[in-house]
Amino acid sequence: MAPLSILPGRMRLESQELVGKPHVCRYLQKHIIHYMNGLTEVTVNHITGRILVRFDERQIDRQDLTQRIRQIMHEALANASEDGQSLAGEKNSMSLTTRSALHAITDMVAHAIFPKPLNTLIPMAIKVTMGR
Repeated sequence: MAPLSILPGRMRLESQELVGKPHVCRYLQKHIIHYMNGLTEVTVNHITGRILVRFDERQIDRQDLTQRIRQIMHEALANASEDGQSLAGEKNSMSLTTRSALHAITDMVAHAIFPKPLNTLIPMAIKVTMGR
């Protein structure tokens, strides 16, 4: 976990361990908020792996807060691995299966409905627009 920006009452951290793990991010956000008085905002983003914390510096020491965030993140990652939660992996495998089924259905429909030149071009155009 690395600090990206530290301003009075505001801290942004980044951890690649959070990327693609929304369940870990939710756990982290929930437990940071309940950590202590003086926190005004906590946002954890599973897409970027960034944590934004706004707090009252008169009530919270920045070093203590950073250490507590590290502990909570470690707990969240440990709980996720113990539970066998690999939601990022499941999501990718599901989306791959879903994409394969979608392509097969698109190909069948295109071959059944469109005349000969279009039944080849339409599935290719759909694949290009979907990024395949």
